[in-house]
Amino acid sequence: MKTRPVRLALGLTALLLPLLTQAADKPEYAVDYRQGIMNGLAWNIAPLGKMVKGDAAFDAKRFAFLAERAAVLAPMALEAFTADTTAVKSHAKPEIYKNLDDFKKRMQDLEAGTAELAKVAKSGDEAKMRVTFGDTVKICKGCHDEYQEKH
Repeated sequence: MKTRPVRLALGLTALLLPLLTQAADKPEYAVDYRQGIMNGLAWNIAPLGKMVKGDAAFDAKRFAFLAERAAVLAPMALEAFTADTTAVKSHAKPEIYKNLDDFKKRMQDLEAGTAELAKVAKSGDEAKMRVTFGDTVKICKGCHDEYQEKH
């Protein structure tokens, strides 16, 4: 049994954990985190849009895979929209924090929408996948129109 690599990993973790905890407390890191999540969502949703529009061949298996990843990512973003991030340069409009209940509801709608998309995608019913994708994108667009700076 090779215990040296395990001990080394545990030792490094013990040394780095306080630094990582401090980093998580910085508003800049919260913004980086949420932008990463949003970029991940875009990375997975964009190919679905190409399939739905006919710009790429419709691949039900890949569609389901990407939809599932979007459903995993969507619930992760809201936690990083904290009031201490308002001074950090980002695409988030200050209105998010003035209308936080509405923003939270929209993010919950995104979670539900991506979960439904993943569920429908598992069925393999292309027509339903296309409709549910359109519904999900409307959720994204509504929130972006209201709460994202144009870039």
